Order: sequence, then C-alpha cells, then structure tokens
Amino acid sequence: MKRIPIVLFLALIVFMSGCISTKTTTVTTTAPAKTITVTETQGKVTTITITQTITTTTTPAHYPLTIVDSVGRKVTIKKEPRRIVSLAPSITETLYFIGALDKVVGVTKFDDFPPEVQKGRAVIGDFSNPNLEVIASLKPDLIIGTSIHLKYLDKLQQIAPVIIVDPKNMSEIYEWIIKLGKVVNREKEAEGVVNYMKAIVESVQAKVANSSRPKVFYLVGYWNGYWTAGRGTFMDSLISIAGGENIFHDIEGWKTVSAEDIVARNPDIVIISYHAGIKPGDLCNTPLAKTNAFKNGRVYVISDDNLVSRPGPRIVLGLEEIAYFIHPEAFNYAYQPKACAVFS
Repeated sequence: MKRIPIVLFLALIVFMSGCISTKTTTVTTTAPAKTITVTETQGKVTTITITQTITTTTTPAHYPLTIVDSVGRKVTIKKEPRRIVSLAPSITETLYFIGALDKVVGVTKFDDFPPEVQKGRAVIGDFSNPNLEVIASLKPDLIIGTSIHLKYLDKLQQIAPVIIVDPKNMSEIYEWIIKLGKVVNREKEAEGVVNYMKAIVESVQAKVANSSRPKVFYLVGYWNGYWTAGRGTFMDSLISIAGGENIFHDIEGWKTVSAEDIVARNPDIVIISYHAGIKPGDLCNTPLAKTNAFKNGRVYVISDDNLVSRPGPRIVLGLEEIAYFIHPEAFNYAYQPKACAVFS
C-alpha cells in the first residue's frame, strides 16, 4: 500500500506553512538628526550632523483574543500562551503540527505522537480522568480539553482559562486547527496544515469521483455485540469521502448491531478496527461469512486506529487508507483476497 511516511507528511506540512516561527514585524525608524559643533585649534570650527537609523523587531499585539469554543463559551486569552496543558492526544498532535509543541507542559498518558511526546512533560492522568492537582502544579496559562472534560470545567477554570475543542466532522477539524493557530500565535502555520490536509482530501475525492459506491461495514469493536459507527461519527464521514456507503449511516453515533442486521444489509467491504477485540478469521464462524465482503475477500484491518479516531491533522492519512480499501483500483493498490477459506 502506498502511504505517505509521517516524516514526509510533516515535512510537506511545514513546506506549505512556511518556516515555523512566531510572527514578527520589522520596523525601521530614523531618529532626529543631531548637530555637533567641534572647535579645533587655530580657530577652525567643524560642524558634524549625525543621523541615526534604528531597526526594531516586534510581535503583533493581537491579544487579548476572544474565541467561541465548541460548547458556545466565550473564552478570552489575555496574552500569548506559554504553558499549555493538553487533555487529549488529538489536541497535542494538532499543537505539534502547527509548531506549538514547545508550549505544552502537560499531556495525558495516552499521548503517543509525536514519538516520545511525554518526555520532558508532566503526565496529567488519562484522557477521561485528569489529575487536577498535577495540572494545578504545572501553573498553566491555558488548558485545552474536549467535551468529555466538561464535568471538570468549574475546577479547571479555577486553574487557567479552558477551551473545549470538540469537532464533529472534517470541516470542524479544519476550523479548530485555524482557531488554535490564532490562540497560540501560529496562525500562518495552522493555515499551511489545513491547506495540505485539504489537498489530500481533494486528491482522494478526485480519484474516486467516477467509481461506484460499495457498501461498507465498519467494526469498531466486538463487546456484547458488533459495535459500529453511524451518522455523526468521523468514520461515517471518512467512508463517504473515500467513495463508500456506510451501511449503518441511518443510525446515530456509536451503536451495537446484530449479526442478522449486518447480513441483511450485505456489505461489499468490511473494515475492522485494529483493537476490535476480534480478528477477520474469527468472523468466519459467524453469520458474517455469508456477506459479499467475506465471500470476495474484501475484509481489511485498519493499521492504526488513532488515524481515524483522533480529530487532528493525521486523520487524512486514515482517510487515504480507507480509500485504498474501498477503491484499490483507483490507487493502484494490490490487495490479497482473504476469503474465509483462506482464514481457516
């Protein structure tokens, strides 16, 4: 499968955004001329005029800055943040890609990108249960979380300003990358990241535009039923952009469905989460073996669940992988059919 290596992905983003640095403005001024009269020996008088040119570099003062977060709260940032606590891996990744990771002093124990991101930073607990005492000890000037952290909002606000970031689709991911760029004074870099993401999305859409739309079932997990993604989830959106039709688009959010429902909708393609708790071969002993996907060997496993579950810049890499699964012919992707006879 042709994939953009993450190092190249980052390099291209940096190229699109320009050199990562704080915006500055250079101002050149001319000071008033000074006239000095020098009296030398033998009555000779010399007059000297000195003109000084002074060049200063300043940072634009666009603070205080007020933004509206994902839950409609107006949050005012009084000055450029220097000590940020990130309560979600997706937020940390976004700050990394826009060149603001140096401002992050606290991350969750689930943060794993970029590699060694926890090194030199405090781990403030897990994603859903942050340690408020540890956060306070870091003396942050900004805390960025998601809607799952609303239950802690009152206490977090006593520590520092809090922004809730909770995008629901690709457009909102773009919007929040730009907003965070403004908040941390990396607006130009954020625009470059978004432009590059849009280029990948548009490339995928162009390649699958004239193809049929096969029916797709996404299995996120197998715990007391088959968990899948419905309308309003990133996966539903990614399947659509990649040229497929989610067979459970009619349900809302993440739900369990029965084997009978899956067979009745007869998906052409089955995509399984890497951490689904079940392997393709295991499903050959279930009714799902009757679907076209299993009969034709169109069963795939996502290489990294984080690429499709974290609403940040890397989600476009997840989109590419899904597009390869759904329309391999459009990307010259040669897959090895895996029908149940091969699994067994």
